[in-house]
Amino acid sequence: MGLRSRLILSFIAVIVLCLVTVAITLTAQSGDVLGRVAAARLTDLSAPLYIQARNFLRSQDTLDRGWPNIEEQAAATGVRIFLCDSDGNIVRATINSENITSLPQSIFARRFGPAGRILRGSFEGQDGKAYIYAAYSLANIAKFKDSNIDWLVIAAPPSATSTVASELLRSFLLAGLVALIVSIIIAVLLARSVYQPIGRVKKASAEMAQGKYDQEVPVEGPREVRELALSFNEMSKQVKNSEQTLKDFVADVSHELRTPLTSISGFAQAIRDGTAQDKESVDKSAGIIEEESKRMIRLVNNLLELSKLESGQLEMKKEHVDLEEIIQQCREIFAMRAEEKSIFLVTDLEPLPQVMGDIDRLEQVFNNLLDNAIKHTPAGGTVTIRGRHSNSETVEISVIDTGPGIAKEKLSHVFERFSHEEEPGGRPGTGLGLAISRRIVLSHGGDIRVTSEPGKGAELTVRLPAMDGTDGKTLVGKAKA
Repeated sequence: MGLRSRLILSFIAVIVLCLVTVAITLTAQSGDVLGRVAAARLTDLSAPLYIQARNFLRSQDTLDRGWPNIEEQAAATGVRIFLCDSDGNIVRATINSENITSLPQSIFARRFGPAGRILRGSFEGQDGKAYIYAAYSLANIAKFKDSNIDWLVIAAPPSATSTVASELLRSFLLAGLVALIVSIIIAVLLARSVYQPIGRVKKASAEMAQGKYDQEVPVEGPREVRELALSFNEMSKQVKNSEQTLKDFVADVSHELRTPLTSISGFAQAIRDGTAQDKESVDKSAGIIEEESKRMIRLVNNLLELSKLESGQLEMKKEHVDLEEIIQQCREIFAMRAEEKSIFLVTDLEPLPQVMGDIDRLEQVFNNLLDNAIKHTPAGGTVTIRGRHSNSETVEISVIDTGPGIAKEKLSHVFERFSHEEEPGGRPGTGLGLAISRRIVLSHGGDIRVTSEPGKGAELTVRLPAMDGTDGKTLVGKAKA
């Protein structure tokens, strides 16, 4: 059974259960209610009859002359009319009361003061049926003080109460039927408002399972369903991006490996088929094979390291780090290389506080930044390492070069894997150094940014939280996105 059918049946079941509960409750309480309604109805019928009989009895007419009129009223209203003495003996009764020969004495257990006082109740007739009655005292009417007529009793047969009950039952059934039909229509509409958005999500999910990741569903329906649609759209977008990233990654890795593999294969073939015959050619071919092999190893190692950083599997040590000392070490490492390229390597450091982090990983970050800056700075240019303690919470280390700069449209991709500029000499770099550096910095709770203008060089700035006196415990390097 589908969700739509389940929802509709659930709504209908709840509605029917409510109606049945109301019906049972009304039935349980209807006895007293119907009794009161029947008594009130009898009172409404008996009051005019009592007034008419009283006026007749006070007049000079004989009982025989006025009684046919009372018979007509009894027949028209369906009630029984009795004239009784003080002991309940029937003096005269209407024709439709011939099956009742006497009334219970309990009806007349006490006399009333003023004439017209009414006593209500019920009794069982000789026919075994229950009757409700209204008894009016006639004892104080002057004409009958010395007669044996003391009571006017008006009784309603059971059919009167049944009529009231049947009218109420019909009204209830009609109202219940209308309510059920309206409720079913509303239930169908409500189920539809829930099912249709979920059905669209289901359909879109099936499309995604078939490899069609470009799926988006309308955000509509109840709040929870809208939240579900929003979550699905976000998931679809992330899956699509992940799929595209995976494709780009495979393509980039294939591209990066193709060049060294082609070189290795070509020079190995040259050695094998004798194309490289003299010792110098063989040594040159072997040297290129070795260099390209090392390049492949570095690429694979960098990919593994980046993967561990992104997944949070690479553990970062947490220890006191002197940034000035690290920067001086990095400068010494690249000083000779800068001198060979006639590049001025300048340090501009303010007194810097210590930070908490992994010394080796932070040194790797600054080595990558210096390596990148020196690669893209022409002879006669300058690479500046600048350190600033801008506020009590942050330390900023910037590496500034005077190279050709970065085009505006490429700035947002600088820290992406395999996003690289061609190195001097025409050989492309792997583009993984800056991506690894960014992950390391993020793992230390900092960030890294780049600013550049074409022809005016580039500036990469690392921001790290200054040490706040915490002890050196292990920092799990789970990078933030």
